[in-house]
Amino acid sequence: MIVLRVLFAMLPLFSIGFLTWGTMIRLAVVTRRTLDWVLCGVSAAVMITGMVLLPEDIETTQADVAMAIILLNAAAFTVYFLVVDIKHDKVRLGVVSPANASPYSPYGATVPRHQAGYVPPAQSQPQPRPLQQQQQQTPQQQPVVPPQPATPPSNPRIDQVRAELDELSHLLRKDEGK
Repeated sequence: MIVLRVLFAMLPLFSIGFLTWGTMIRLAVVTRRTLDWVLCGVSAAVMITGMVLLPEDIETTQADVAMAIILLNAAAFTVYFLVVDIKHDKVRLGVVSPANASPYSPYGATVPRHQAGYVPPAQSQPQPRPLQQQQQQTPQQQPVVPPQPATPPSNPRIDQVRAELDELSHLLRKDEGK
């Protein structure tokens, strides 16, 4: 996937802007958004306008303006392609959820996507005391209590699946004993 992204990002730059529309067609096909199809048409129109404005004599200001239009078109749509394609890829992989997505996993309504994991409680670091205070006080050992792991809220469906798995493992152990 990254190889295709690099290839399509370099296409407008290596073609000096003449194939910018190719990158935008790929983006429109992948994202299936109307905006990307419209921008593909805009990219092609800007490219054609730049080619029409390009005169025979390349030593004129008109030629400079035409090439500036073509190159700015290539740069702008390459940046747009990279931003939208990376964002689309993150949404597709589930790294970032889209704005209108359900907070639950598509593979089962048992585990929310944005569930926080175990966060250990903050432990304070002992502050160094002056030497005189350390000598005057007798050291007292306090029992070290390990932090208790936070248990996520239990879901009835998960409890049912756990019970079924326990039953199956019990049956398998029983069959192995025969």
